Amino acid sequence: MNFRKEDPGAVQYGNFINYYQFNSAEERLKLLSSEHWVSDDDVGNEPYLVLDVGCNSGVFTKLLHTYLSNLMPHRKVIIYGIDIDDRLIKRAKDEIDSDSIIFDCVDVMDNADFEKINSFLKNHQKLKFDAICCFSITMWIHLNHHDAGLQEFLRKLSALAKLFVVEPQPWKCYQTAERRLKKAGEMFPLFLELQWRTQVEDEIQNYVENVLKRKKVYESCPTKWKRKICFYSS
Repeated sequence: MNFRKEDPGAVQYGNFINYYQFNSAEERLKLLSSEHWVSDDDVGNEPYLVLDVGCNSGVFTKLLHTYLSNLMPHRKVIIYGIDIDDRLIKRAKDEIDSDSIIFDCVDVMDNADFEKINSFLKNHQKLKFDAICCFSITMWIHLNHHDAGLQEFLRKLSALAKLFVVEPQPWKCYQTAERRLKKAGEMFPLFLELQWRTQVEDEIQNYVENVLKRKKVYESCPTKWKRKICFYSS
């Protein structure tokens, strides 16, 4: 899992071995809106495709699949859950027995790896996912790939999504991640260079709305970690 000095919280990419022990998947599910998942131009009974970016061990992915299947019982919901950590993906695969949830090890910031996402769409004869979910992953992209990398991440995924769901971490979470890694004798090299800092949530929203031209249609109440889940329509 690549955590440092026996501290499972000191990780570089957010690949916590025990993530759902301190961040309840059930509580996150309660904050989702039951609206906006299906757009007005969606017709027929074709499969509903979801990309879950940074799925960790797949605990929330499975809950999300059940949730969406109940929302739209006339459609088959298929979720493609991806994570950068192959050991977390192996655990996710070992604990799933459904052909409607597919887990894969993908680094979304690697162009060659990103082709796996495009191939998944092509195999399902789709140009876009019905929904792309980015729960608590923007900070890790930001810390490892700078402001430009985070913007690229948002741009590439937004282009493939009808509904774009983002749960960004506030600046306090960045400070905690930096402190824990520094305590383990390392640091995020780009941390001090970031321009999107104390108002990072607003910066992300402004970018998605004003540059990517999406409309925010839902914002949840804050989680216990002070994070809000935002839905952006195309």
